[in-house]
Amino acid sequence: MKKIRLAPAIAGLFLALTLDARAQFASSVVSYSQGDVNNNAYYATFNNPTAALGAPSAISTDPYFGASPVDPFDAPYLNSQIVGVGAGGSLTLQFNTPILNSPSNPFGVDFLVFGHAGFTITNGDYSSGGITDGSLYAGGTANMRVSVSADGVHFFTLNPNLTPQVDALFPTDGSGNPVLPVNPALTAADFAGKNLAQIRALYAGSAGGEGFSLNWAVDSSNQSVLLPSVNYVRFDGVSDVAFIDAVAVVPEPSAAALALLGAAVMSWLPRAKRMAS
Repeated sequence: MKKIRLAPAIAGLFLALTLDARAQFASSVVSYSQGDVNNNAYYATFNNPTAALGAPSAISTDPYFGASPVDPFDAPYLNSQIVGVGAGGSLTLQFNTPILNSPSNPFGVDFLVFGHAGFTITNGDYSSGGITDGSLYAGGTANMRVSVSADGVHFFTLNPNLTPQVDALFPTDGSGNPVLPVNPALTAADFAGKNLAQIRALYAGSAGGEGFSLNWAVDSSNQSVLLPSVNYVRFDGVSDVAFIDAVAVVPEPSAAALALLGAAVMSWLPRAKRMAS
């Protein structure tokens, strides 16, 4: 049997990309309080803030139903995957990799928030031919205030007139790139009448998530604040309950290009194994 190897330089690059990918998400919980979960005993069980650390969920492993992939029709739903923040509650996350205010980021998005929302299937086909009207069966109801900080002490709110709704568009697709934003110009209406393949076409390789920009930061007088980078993101519940799965740092395009190269190498490996056999 012929043995095929990656060139050392490519192998080293792939290792670096893997380590970098691990650093693109929230690394620790600074503080958490669940807040009001509408007297819902089920919601109250989603109280583990470490569920918001690391990458967004790609697989839901249920002890009763087994493993199933996360996609825009099948949102993460286990309390090991998502944490709830209700009215009056708060979640503050720290990042080892700074979130950079980079105008060259795709669509000007600096970080992504992944939640519990999923597209409603409206044609009754829950096996493989589901079609949505663009509405959400979970998520999209909470009002959350998002703030950022460079030092963990001085926080600046992202202008609520500009920020998207946390735990709403765009539902997670576990097969996509979790640090690549979806085009924020897309609305729910753009997904009406679409099946999973067509939704993924609109996502253009992204894993979804709501996109946020540091350019939206304002001070207590509602004046814009220039933040070159931050290491903390805080979510404060204003009304209802939002569920958070992960927060991802969007890398600058140069790093994003390397990530695409890493993905290409990953896709090449199975073919190489077939060739070797």
